[in-house]
Amino acid sequence: METLLIGLIAVFGYLEYFLGTQMIQRPIVMGTLVGLALGDLRQGLIIGAAIELVFMGVAAIGAAIPPEVTAGGILGTAFAIKSGAGAEVALALALPIATIGLLAKNCIYLLIRPILAHKADRYAEEGNARGIEMMHLMSTFVFVVSMSLIVTVSFNLGSGVVESFLAMVPKVIINGLSVATGLLPAVGFALLARMIMTKQVVPFFFLGFAIAAYLKVPVMGIAIMGVIAALIVTNNSNNNVDKGVVEDDNEF
Repeated sequence: METLLIGLIAVFGYLEYFLGTQMIQRPIVMGTLVGLALGDLRQGLIIGAAIELVFMGVAAIGAAIPPEVTAGGILGTAFAIKSGAGAEVALALALPIATIGLLAKNCIYLLIRPILAHKADRYAEEGNARGIEMMHLMSTFVFVVSMSLIVTVSFNLGSGVVESFLAMVPKVIINGLSVATGLLPAVGFALLARMIMTKQVVPFFFLGFAIAAYLKVPVMGIAIMGVIAALIVTNNSNNNVDKGVVEDDNEF
């Protein structure tokens, strides 16, 4: 039953490729669903959030394809919950799993999708728009099914192996992983910050840090203040644009 649920979660996550960018494949979503399926929602949410912090700054740039976060989030969370381990072990598992998932993903891209692409080219020469559309849909369908099967089979075969492996790992290694757990989220956030930090955003970032550090406002409170600040800035920008348009109209 658990294997079936993990398989359905994998299908749901990979449906991102059908539905567009909905972020349902992110580790924080997948981890929560895995925790719910395995009877430990709280641990699933905690582990999913920890893995999300690592991968939140990872993005595909040009030909550089990032690790496969869906497989890493699902299997990392599932193996950690099944073995009774914490977030540090989940992170140690998620990174290599995501890398292996990327290899499987590239194999599909290199071996299967070119066949469908050439078939679509022939349909294009014939002026068969329906055939081209079907090749696009089939390409996505094959990818979703293939990756979901890989995740499902890996969970079915790997949970016992992971439990046995963790039982042999010395405590000093587990302690080292705990330290790495505290560092990796900082790396992930730093990668994200490099993409979004601008002169306009930096003051708000340090303002939030100061509020958290000195006024002891919880994260939820800072998030609410951030949303309010974003709405104020957006409204002011829109008002300035509208005023500029009105002034230009008056000149004519």
